[in-house]
Amino acid sequence: MTSRQMLTLLITLCAGVFLVTSAGASMAPFLNAISRDLSTTLPAVAHLFSLQALTWGTASLIAGVIADRFGRRMILVGGIFLIGLMRLGFATSDSYGAAVTWQVLSGIGGGCFMGLVYAVVSEHSAPEIRGRAMSWVITGQSLSLVLGVPLVTLLGTLGGWRGAIATHGAFVLLCAIAVRLATPADPPLHPHAQRPKPPYALLFKPKLMALLAAGTTERLCFAIVAIFLPTYLQHTYDTPFGTLALVLGLVAAGNLIGNIIGGRIADRTRSRARVFAIGSALTALVALPLLTWHPGITTSVALGFVYSLVNAAGRPSLMATLAEVPSEIRSALFGLNITMASLGWLMAGSVGGSLIAAGGFSGLGMFAAGTAALGCALALFSARRP
Repeated sequence: MTSRQMLTLLITLCAGVFLVTSAGASMAPFLNAISRDLSTTLPAVAHLFSLQALTWGTASLIAGVIADRFGRRMILVGGIFLIGLMRLGFATSDSYGAAVTWQVLSGIGGGCFMGLVYAVVSEHSAPEIRGRAMSWVITGQSLSLVLGVPLVTLLGTLGGWRGAIATHGAFVLLCAIAVRLATPADPPLHPHAQRPKPPYALLFKPKLMALLAAGTTERLCFAIVAIFLPTYLQHTYDTPFGTLALVLGLVAAGNLIGNIIGGRIADRTRSRARVFAIGSALTALVALPLLTWHPGITTSVALGFVYSLVNAAGRPSLMATLAEVPSEIRSALFGLNITMASLGWLMAGSVGGSLIAAGGFSGLGMFAAGTAALGCALALFSARRP
């Protein structure tokens, strides 16, 4: 693959990740309007996020295993195409049951795409640039936080929640065509040849399992701030919505910058696992003052920016380390990684909410710090030489 083809692939997949990961948050600004139109309650509409996360995590692992045997491009393109169709379907929902159906199916599409996109990038990128290549994909996730929700909200002012989600779905379908054109075809299998059975036993090596668990802790730390920081700022400083949108954009910018810096570091280090461990240790240090100290909104936002930056800086090293496994099991591994990342999101919502109800945000800060410290220990364990 030429450098120009590689750049085209990375830009296209970055756009795909941006649109796919925006699918979950695209409903967030319209929860009240959706619950009113579907004659249901706000908590019931909020449960749609959990349903999507469950099917997303399950589908990513299954898609990865299938792709290792039969090829990646078909499932990658099929996943993003399915989520685009399901967004269009969700926009036509006339009952809560219909909305559940569309949301569950969109989770399957999202899991198929996100479970394979890292495997495709690592397959076509040389080891010496793999960290930066991974940071391109992760940047798509960061941009969905910085730009995705504001853009969907703007569309909602023009065409309501149905128009916003339908427009988003149309862009996802257009991107699916671009992904199909930019992604190289899988190597053809000889008509009389049989694919060897992938060595899935390698997935259960202790050091690899420790890395996957460390990835779960990173997603959990990220999700804690993504879910609860807006409520913390409103509760602590009585922050109005206009100001809240601005400061959350600044915090999300830290995540974006951290991904870019982390990708460059990943390609210049001899131990990527240790780089991830350092990022987790710094995350643990910042988590405590972020959620337990009340120095004023300016300082709290600055701490949120630093937290997002150091949390994101280690992720390209983690993903590049995971990509070092044999190609035969790479799709299954990254699918399993997405499954465990979904577990981190679910734990952040359930455990975080319980901690706030029991002891306020201080307990949440200590939980985030402890989780990040655990991720640091797991990464250091995986970095140990035999």
